[in-house]
Amino acid sequence: MAEISQKDQLALHEFSVRYRAALAQRHLTQEQSMDTVKDAVRDQYDQEMQAKRSPTIEPPTPAKEHEPPEPDQDR
Repeated sequence: MAEISQKDQLALHEFSVRYRAALAQRHLTQEQSMDTVKDAVRDQYDQEMQAKRSPTIEPPTPAKEHEPPEPDQDR
């Protein structure tokens, strides 16, 4: 293998440092995106479970007032 000059070794090392930092940042972003998705799914699940647990009581419908029968007009 050919000898690499000290200048080239330093440049290669700096490149590898920047490359690793970029990969770490990208991985961090993907984890943050996954955390956002997990939170949204968890919230939706909690809402559905809360809806199943709480009894759904509909308000009573107002009763129609009983109207008196109309008098016969034949009389």
